[in-house]
Amino acid sequence: MNRLLKPTEGPLKSSFISYKWYALLLCCLVLLISLSWSRLISPSVRSAESDIPLQIQTPFDSQMSEPLKPSVYMSMFPDASTVPAAPANDPISTTETSASVASETAQTVVAQATTQQQPQHIPVLNYHSITIDPGNRAVITPAKFEEQMLYLSKNGYHTLTLQQFIDYMDGTTTSLPKKPVLLTFDDGYADNYEHALPLLKQLNFHATLFVSPGTTEDGYFLNWDQIKEMHEAGWDIQPHGMTHPHLPKLSAKSQAFEISEAKRQIDEQLKINTTVFCYPYGEKNETTLKLLQEHGFRYAFTIDQGLTTRDQNRLLLKRLFVNGEESIEPWIARLEQGSVKVKS
Repeated sequence: MNRLLKPTEGPLKSSFISYKWYALLLCCLVLLISLSWSRLISPSVRSAESDIPLQIQTPFDSQMSEPLKPSVYMSMFPDASTVPAAPANDPISTTETSASVASETAQTVVAQATTQQQPQHIPVLNYHSITIDPGNRAVITPAKFEEQMLYLSKNGYHTLTLQQFIDYMDGTTTSLPKKPVLLTFDDGYADNYEHALPLLKQLNFHATLFVSPGTTEDGYFLNWDQIKEMHEAGWDIQPHGMTHPHLPKLSAKSQAFEISEAKRQIDEQLKINTTVFCYPYGEKNETTLKLLQEHGFRYAFTIDQGLTTRDQNRLLLKRLFVNGEESIEPWIARLEQGSVKVKS
């Protein structure tokens, strides 16, 4: 009986093994289909992500509904109560200055020793509009502006004329009045005539105004009659570009026009020779610097933060932005130290 059954065992066993291979092959087939499907799907997902361009928003990407309103400066200056002082590589520390003096000739060392031991830091305050515009750091209220000016007056500060500043930077004078400060106003807002002119005249203060002649018919900015009156009152008037453009975005020819035409109109209107420039929006490139030199500009102010020293590049001078949202304490700290270490 057993012998009769044995012939059927082989086919049954072989059939069972075949089923196992079929199942294994089926699993492999399912796996391959799954992998193929994922490869078909995932590239489209990756493509959808990579096809979205990287967009870096700058303060000036969007069109301004009204050109040169102080709000365009909001993202350019810090909203915290801390504004950095000059970078560490700026030779303004006592140690670095001493090393610099030691490396000069003996005659220069003696000459400096008779005047001052180290280059004097000059706070150059950077104002814009003087009005009421809550939340706008580039605007200071008339009350806060008066508070700051009275502080300067009561605490022995001397406001410099632009010529005094230039003479010191050139080295034609070896000393400055005690506690010197240079007041600068950018853009030429009409409210400067209303609020700054009478107060500074009362305090016998000097100031420098950077204007764009192309805005004088706007109504929001100073007109030529107002500019001339401020000039006669002792304000120094210098160019800020013809139309307050983004200079690096222009061709060399257009940059040359913005620089030279602004200078020409101011020189003709006021019968002066302008040699100091202020970069609109603080923007410049190598072409800008070259053109300034070609058109006779000897100094230029940036919006880079810090005290101004003789060691700085003449066309890259630093200033101190006046944050209209701050209390007077951080303003005083920045005035005296070039940086703020107190809370507003």
